[in-house]
Amino acid sequence: SSLVPKSLIVNGKGGGHVAIGYHLAKELTSKGHDVTILQNDDVDSSKSPFSSYADLTTTKVLNKPFDDTFTYPFKELEFDFVFDNSSKDPSGPVESVLLKANPAKQRYTFIGSAGIYEKPSSLPHNSQLTEAMPVNSAKPAALFEKALQESSIPHILFRCQYMYGPLCSKHYLDYFTHRIKSSLPVPVPSPGTQIVSLTDVRDVAKQLSKVCDALPPSGSIFNTGTFNDLKHTYMDVANMIGEGLNMKPDIRLYDPNSKTDFPFRASEFFVKSDKSVSELDFDGGIHELRKYIPEIIRSFEQRRPSVDTSKDEAAIKSVV
Repeated sequence: SSLVPKSLIVNGKGGGHVAIGYHLAKELTSKGHDVTILQNDDVDSSKSPFSSYADLTTTKVLNKPFDDTFTYPFKELEFDFVFDNSSKDPSGPVESVLLKANPAKQRYTFIGSAGIYEKPSSLPHNSQLTEAMPVNSAKPAALFEKALQESSIPHILFRCQYMYGPLCSKHYLDYFTHRIKSSLPVPVPSPGTQIVSLTDVRDVAKQLSKVCDALPPSGSIFNTGTFNDLKHTYMDVANMIGEGLNMKPDIRLYDPNSKTDFPFRASEFFVKSDKSVSELDFDGGIHELRKYIPEIIRSFEQRRPSVDTSKDEAAIKSVV
């Protein structure tokens, strides 16, 4: 067999971590891997990240309908590594096929969601969620994790949270940028000192790629995240964008039980990600939200998104 490792990235067509596929392809290619992306043929190739796939000059991209007609298009054990950035419910048409396909010789890495954690109410404010925390077993990503755990597939589980960075299709920080730019109040759930788990997608791709070097034991679970960014509070984020716009944000704390369009959870949602540094030799991330703020503002000005502020007034009136 050739000495070039073969990696498959199964990529979805949208959502908060669809851009991982592109950045992971670059990361694995730079490690000398032969990379294939298998994705839903329903992707909108005019949109990010798909419109940038031309940059992935050596990556093979195979589009297939991710529906009931889906069959696995490769041989058994054809790949050393599989990175599944798509699966949700294990009974789905693609998921059920992947679980039977035996695709990975070395590791099948599932890129799931830290949204499955059930934070125990006994935990004090700004306690980090570790990989050992209880999960909501009814959530699709938790069901897929369980299916892998019950299979004979050598697997690694990653749990992602919010991401920013090049080609990300979800622009969480538009909430702040629009309001500050328009001199509108910025409703933030009280107390505003909740720490946000917001990580640069390029660091996440690097973190994932470390599986190939470290070959952690099957069943290992890692939170994604970086040391630089797992420290900003909701108010810090508003103030950083204010600095970038040279405007002072008018932050209004509101009752966290109010229904608003705030992009993050009202209660904190803050993961601990040191495990991949100690066990995968990950560098802890090199990118920083503060340095990326000008790009976030530039992107907002280019896209000029419409931002709904209709729930703001009621939230501001709900002040604790």
